[in-house]
Amino acid sequence: MSLPQLQVSASAAKRLQHFDCWAFRDELTQQQQQPDIANGEAVELLDANGTFLGYAFYSTTSHIAARIVSFEKTRTIDRSLIAERIKTAIARRASITGTNAKRLVFGEADGLPGLIVDQYADYLVLQNRSAGLERWKSVAVDVLKDALHPKGMLERSDKEFRAEEGLPTLTQVLTGSVPERIRIEEDGLQFWVDPHHGQKTGFYLDQRDTRRLVRGLIQPDQRVADVCAYTGSFGIGAASRGARVVSVEQQESLLPLAKENAQLNGVADQMEFVVGDAFYWLDAKAKGRERFDWVLLDPPSLTKSKADVQKGRQALHHLLVQALGLLTDEGTLVLSVCTYHLLNLTEEILRIAAAERGVRLRVRGVSMQAPDHPWILQMPMTRYLMTWLVQRDAPPAA
Repeated sequence: MSLPQLQVSASAAKRLQHFDCWAFRDELTQQQQQPDIANGEAVELLDANGTFLGYAFYSTTSHIAARIVSFEKTRTIDRSLIAERIKTAIARRASITGTNAKRLVFGEADGLPGLIVDQYADYLVLQNRSAGLERWKSVAVDVLKDALHPKGMLERSDKEFRAEEGLPTLTQVLTGSVPERIRIEEDGLQFWVDPHHGQKTGFYLDQRDTRRLVRGLIQPDQRVADVCAYTGSFGIGAASRGARVVSVEQQESLLPLAKENAQLNGVADQMEFVVGDAFYWLDAKAKGRERFDWVLLDPPSLTKSKADVQKGRQALHHLLVQALGLLTDEGTLVLSVCTYHLLNLTEEILRIAAAERGVRLRVRGVSMQAPDHPWILQMPMTRYLMTWLVQRDAPPAA
């Protein structure tokens, strides 16, 4: 059966020929910007000369008009392709050890636009962000069941991107049963995860490598401020090394789970839990001249689009000026930025904040999203998380 065909601009064609996966609505040729194609339907993308570019999912509502699934003319979008992509994605994660919680499928990076699948011990949490994959969701569920035999599978398609794709938000159990809490392990530590209500799908799996890096550097009796702590994974890792930790989180409803996680790992006596907005808490502690050997700063996304970059930049600058003011003479700031539009600006913002504080910073390390969240070189948007470890450093003597 032939598919609807859409032609894209020359600039879009060049990107797609080099394995970018997205065609935006204003990149469709003028006469095709409002085609009579159903939401989520498979289409064939062509350049202006009619040359095949790829098979894609079409969206009637999103600014991303088409998301390529296959670049091969002979591989149309069908059940076997979806199954093959899922099985390949799972196999790629086999080398990730030290944990029973990982991301098994990561959307475009695994050739399945919009599909996220996270594993928490014996359970799976699925999230779908595209109208095209919605049509193949039952196939994905069947493949995951056959490949992994989970005790239960939960769908957490409850994010704002669903509206942009013209889809309703959904939270539902797809197979089996999924408890309110799931206990996972990571590098000898244990954490309770709330898959039904937690941020993302319940846990920041993408920060695994950074948690491991930071935990390996922290020394006993050091003071640690874990700001924007969520359910405490960074702070608990620090406390497990003998540090004394203040865990700061704005959402009071998250603290009970963080405290349970501290108890679970036997470090509750080393941790203080505070309800506080990062901006105000950092301001108050900096003015009070409190000092920490480590400040761990992992703010939520500060910029949703290019239009908000300046506002996000100003917010990050303010956070950094205050955070740097809390460091001891050789203290280390761990800054995580999960905002794609700010990633390439972060070093500059750090330098300006350091200049305002009058401190010299030595880079101890740079970390990225964990390997089960791969990024595609030709799709810069898939690189969304970076962490900088910078230490206060005395300038050379004159």
